[in-house]
Amino acid sequence: MRGVRDFSRGDYLVEPSFHRGFALLEKYDLRASMSVQWQDMEKLRNLAGKFPNIRIVIDHAGFPVERTREYFNTWKQGMDIAAKPMNTICKISGLGMGDNNWTVDSIRPYVLHCIETFGVDRCMFGTNWPIDSLWSAYDAVVDAYAEIIADFAEHEKVAMFSKNAEALYSI
Repeated sequence: MRGVRDFSRGDYLVEPSFHRGFALLEKYDLRASMSVQWQDMEKLRNLAGKFPNIRIVIDHAGFPVERTREYFNTWKQGMDIAAKPMNTICKISGLGMGDNNWTVDSIRPYVLHCIETFGVDRCMFGTNWPIDSLWSAYDAVVDAYAEIIADFAEHEKVAMFSKNAEALYSI
């Protein structure tokens, strides 16, 4: 991998000291994997705008933690904001953390909104293994993604399941 994972707390996205360290990612050709929820997507958008040459991966589809219509709408608004800078990428993963009894139908709107908002070229699937093993089998997660995008073109499926990650991380 060629990146740095974020496990920060507090309002760090606007802190000058964080920005000074974040700027080093460009110097060393690294990616940032950010643990950001919908409430902080405007700050993430501003960070991405300040550092347009640093590719920023939004971990776990922005950590949606509820499956209500009201929550979905606020989450969508946050994701729409985060998708504006072209250097943000959405890793669609970890959806079982907010819905331990997830089904294909319960995660479908989240997966599809990520793809619709970021586009096929800025989305990639992940499993969040081994954490996801608390709620489902590995193949159940992969099969769910495959079912959700069954009608997509083959090159789009390949992009989200492998090619985008290969390009992003130079693997």
